[in-house]
Amino acid sequence: MPTNRSKKAARYGALAERAARERYGLEMEHTSWYDARASDGTPVEIKAAMLNRRSGKTGRFRVFEEYHRDLVSRDGVYVFVAYRAIGSGIQVVRSRSLRAKNLQLEFYESGGHRDSAQAKIPPSKIFRG
Repeated sequence: MPTNRSKKAARYGALAERAARERYGLEMEHTSWYDARASDGTPVEIKAAMLNRRSGKTGRFRVFEEYHRDLVSRDGVYVFVAYRAIGSGIQVVRSRSLRAKNLQLEFYESGGHRDSAQAKIPPSKIFRG
């Protein structure tokens, strides 16, 4: 049932995005490479990862190289949201904003749905300490 799982992931992602916008005072402005803008106009890409996977695996933040380059070139920011699914909603466990240029990533070809290499980042790398 990948379709059902995809729908749940999209819904949880939308809830995490809304939580990030509320916490950081962001205005929604979706483009291909960012999700919102800060009050000073800075582009912000919001990434979410689920912490309570039934398989026992923690989710990953997926960053695509092409969009990452765009964000870095415009001095953009990521907001990372780690959450737990609670029924049909989510509980934000941690969130953090980070300048894109400060994120050291190794990209690999994914063969996924986007024409860009990607990096999958474990929440532990974002929320150290």
